[in-house]
Amino acid sequence: MPTLKSDDFWKPVVTTRQILRGEDAILCVHLDQEGDWEALGSDDFSDDDLDVCSIEELLSLDPTLCLLPELQPGQVATRDEPGAPWEV
Repeated sequence: MPTLKSDDFWKPVVTTRQILRGEDAILCVHLDQEGDWEALGSDDFSDDDLDVCSIEELLSLDPTLCLLPELQPGQVATRDEPGAPWEV
């Protein structure tokens, strides 16, 4: 089962510009059926806010993502706030 820290560090992750600018925290991580990652926050966003970064960049923005549990394709992990435990 993949985790962010065990996947290819150069693999792209869909996220938002707010997260990349440090304006929002990552509170939801999704591994879709194709094995692609999404990392989203609490803020409302539009399609125009979506952006892509590498797993390496995402982990440098939020090292606590290394604590994510292993996810099966299609599963989502969420937390209430940064530093809170992840729930699948």
